[in-house]
Amino acid sequence: MNILKEHKKAVIISAAVLVGILAIGTGALSMQVASDKILKGVRVANVDLSGMTKSQALAKLESLDTLKNIRMYYGNQSWKVSASDIDLNINYNSTVDSAYNYNRKNGFFTNLARTLKADLGSKASVALDMNYNDSKLNESLKQVKSKLDSQVKEATLDYDYKTKKTTIVADEPGKTMDLQASHDKLVKNLGTDKFDAEMVVKLEPAKFTKADLKGIDTLLGAYSTVYGGLSSRNYNIEKSTRDSSGIVLKPGQEYSFNGLTGEKTLARGYKAAPVIESGKLVMGIGGGVCQTSSTIFNAALLSGMEITTRRSHTIPSDYVNMGRDATVFDGNPGQDLKFKNPFKHNVYIKNYTYGSKVISEVYGASSDYKNIDIATQVLGSYGGGSKTVSDPSLPAGARVVEKYSRAGYNVVTYRQYKDEKGNLVKSEKIGYSNYPAQVGVVRVGAAKAAKPSKPGQVAPKPQQQAPAPAPGGGQSASPGAGA
Repeated sequence: MNILKEHKKAVIISAAVLVGILAIGTGALSMQVASDKILKGVRVANVDLSGMTKSQALAKLESLDTLKNIRMYYGNQSWKVSASDIDLNINYNSTVDSAYNYNRKNGFFTNLARTLKADLGSKASVALDMNYNDSKLNESLKQVKSKLDSQVKEATLDYDYKTKKTTIVADEPGKTMDLQASHDKLVKNLGTDKFDAEMVVKLEPAKFTKADLKGIDTLLGAYSTVYGGLSSRNYNIEKSTRDSSGIVLKPGQEYSFNGLTGEKTLARGYKAAPVIESGKLVMGIGGGVCQTSSTIFNAALLSGMEITTRRSHTIPSDYVNMGRDATVFDGNPGQDLKFKNPFKHNVYIKNYTYGSKVISEVYGASSDYKNIDIATQVLGSYGGGSKTVSDPSLPAGARVVEKYSRAGYNVVTYRQYKDEKGNLVKSEKIGYSNYPAQVGVVRVGAAKAAKPSKPGQVAPKPQQQAPAPAPGGGQSASPGAGA
């Protein structure tokens, strides 16, 4: 019996407490509803509207600059898009009404619960009543993408020839903004009244970083050649220097000119210019790149690189001495210029054009520097001469040089290591170069001379036709007799 009495007593007390709470809550709710103020803790766009009248809240929201622009950012870069650019419209009156009615528009118990929570310090967010043009939002995002996207920047090395000091320029990753992901993120943020968003960006790391250039502190060797002439040939030289430059070779790693430049095709951006083909100068795609490869070959020799693949042209070039050229061409197997880094430290290859010069530089650790000269020796010359061929299509006495004669040469190339005083310490044979002879051909007219048709009329003199230009000579279409 005592237990039942105690239970009834507890129930009565609980009911009394509940009635008391309801009475207090009802009183508080009645006071709040009767008031013209927004409930405590109600926020719009992260702005506290507690205790404000509708007119005060309206003025507050309309004055916010944060609701007039949308900020898109990445890292320390940011871009602002005006609300008008995307037709963004905020219904401030409707938004304020929603804030005002936060604890007024629902059922009694819901309104009571919200009022009691507010009295206990609870916060509540009311969404902005707004709309915008999604197509225009996408256009704004595309404009940001055009400014944000960037190519990867490899770490590079600058050298001051006066102070003989190197400076490392740090690498930067390539950036590609993900348009759809950035759009979705911004739309999600706008849905929570957040008027900014960090763009979603995919990063492409650099192949060669600042760390790869650490310890590279001196110029091991450099070489330059002079170029000029046909604009297409100049273009090919300039393009191939860019494509083959900025390369870090680790110890034992091999450099491949063709591997870096790729096939010399129109699709890859190369142009038609004179090239050597079967001992003759003809127009071909990529003409001029051999001057780049020859310049790099000499820089590699002077810096102590281990030459693994190289071949001379079939015609001597006029931009380098015989024995110091390096032809390259595509095909299977084709011909490449290759060399390895023989040192225990990284080396850096930098190729560029400056003024009328093609320049190749090889950098490395000062402990790997060698005093190197290049020497060539002509072992002998052979062949040449010309032969005459009777040509009945030419008038008697006429002579046409169809092909110029050219002597052949065998040349050996040496790399000479010297001490600080210039005394020869060691001589290394690099290889042989063969420039085949060419027999000249002169066509001589064999047609019978025309007879005068009338007494006293003189027969016409045979015409001497201009000879074809000699490859590699002053009439060559390019500054070098070859690609």
